[in-house]
Amino acid sequence: MNIGLIGYGNIAKKHELAISELDNLTLKAIFDTSSIEHSILTTDFSQFIESNLDLITVCTPNGYHKEHSIKALTSGHHVICEKPLALSSTDCTEMIATAKRMNKQLFCTMQNRYSPVSQWLKNVVDQNELGEIYLVNVACYWNRNKNYYQNSDWRGKAEVDGGTLYTQFSHYVDTIYWLFGEMNILNAHFKNFDHDDLIDFEDTGMFNFSLASGGMGTFSYTTSCYEKNYESSLTIIGSKGTIKVAGQYMDTVSYCNLENGQLPELENNDNIYNIRQVYKNALQEIHNNSTEFSSALDARKIVEIIEEVYSFKNQ
Repeated sequence: MNIGLIGYGNIAKKHELAISELDNLTLKAIFDTSSIEHSILTTDFSQFIESNLDLITVCTPNGYHKEHSIKALTSGHHVICEKPLALSSTDCTEMIATAKRMNKQLFCTMQNRYSPVSQWLKNVVDQNELGEIYLVNVACYWNRNKNYYQNSDWRGKAEVDGGTLYTQFSHYVDTIYWLFGEMNILNAHFKNFDHDDLIDFEDTGMFNFSLASGGMGTFSYTTSCYEKNYESSLTIIGSKGTIKVAGQYMDTVSYCNLENGQLPELENNDNIYNIRQVYKNALQEIHNNSTEFSSALDARKIVEIIEEVYSFKNQ
């Protein structure tokens, strides 16, 4: 299957590596508005679209995901779109409707779901090994310094970036939704402590939520950690156990105490492994002519949750 990339920034290079490690995929063309030196890169979108592509991956800044995904879909291609799917749930709905109208698949890159730790945790929750869920705590504490924003023409700009939850931490909003389903946002607080002249939104925030199952939770985040990333952690307290996963990307189990279970030996992996699984899943869905659109529908739900959190900025 021939793959094309729209956008050739940092995340696109990770997709390029993941594609190169899959035998049945070939990266055939790359489109970017900048004249970056690459043997298959073009700045001519028409030339890119006519490159005999089967699937196009959209790796442009968040605010362009809708435009580029719809262009790819309406030109007759399946699409994998980087997270977030778009910066509004209305745009997500239009993208999904376009995919259905064109009889093409639309996927979103929510690769953290495929990590060995996430797969194990999902099984623990689904098998009710934690019992009744009482409390969920998410802590995402990262560093994004001045260079990160000053060396970019879109990061930090509300209309293209969207906000800290969209760009940095939407994967972890997805983790909570994927594990526990619907949540109700109870309140939220935001502050820009350290990036006043660099970003149009908060660098730090927290929100409380309730789960449909009856549990409650809190989600705190910042990009103002001193010097470097600290951690992204998830603690779950249930009637039959307690689990904490941590590390920079929730990729390590730091505590596990279950009434009727134990921590298995889990494989080490990296982000490229997880992205490869996104492509493997997409290929299977395309091969099976699936009409579920579960990836895109879940991605829209994550955008809806973030919209609900950010609605408290206006209160």
